[in-house]
Amino acid sequence: MRLMKVRNHSSLVELRDPVDADALVHFSYAPSAEIVRMYGGETDNLPKPDMERSKRWLEWLRDHPYSKIIVNGGEPVGQVRLHSLDKPDKRARLAIGLLGEAHLGRGIGREAITQTLDHAFAEMGLHRVDLRVLSYNKRAIRCYLSCGFVHEGTEREAAWVSGAWHDDWIMGILAHEHSERSN
Repeated sequence: MRLMKVRNHSSLVELRDPVDADALVHFSYAPSAEIVRMYGGETDNLPKPDMERSKRWLEWLRDHPYSKIIVNGGEPVGQVRLHSLDKPDKRARLAIGLLGEAHLGRGIGREAITQTLDHAFAEMGLHRVDLRVLSYNKRAIRCYLSCGFVHEGTEREAAWVSGAWHDDWIMGILAHEHSERSN
């Protein structure tokens, strides 16, 4: 298990590589309607916890070159990853997800994102990190703004969720912006 080394941050979270036991942790969390909706998923007929589904989730994480488990208080509580890596343009896309509603609004996501950005801009040498977020996901938008992301554009009516069209926001942060925030 490799923990990510970063400059001084709060001890709120650690980021580490996925391990086999994470499938059992994922299995222990019943899918939350609130969290599924913020991802743009349908909340009718939420799946029941299923170990095979949890094992597929773990393998999916392991298939991404930069995917970390978010640990809070010694317990895995979510995942963060950089994907869609474009080496010539030195850019990647960020995605994050917490496993349960009890972990929302506590600064866990903000700290995990900050550590991930430190890694993206220092060790990986990226110039830009962006993300997509549904415009109604106000909690996530507040978090991304507090991490230094800027709303760069809106993809109008890009997601069909619960019988209605919703906008996707495109947000981004550049290496020098993150560096300025960190000093």
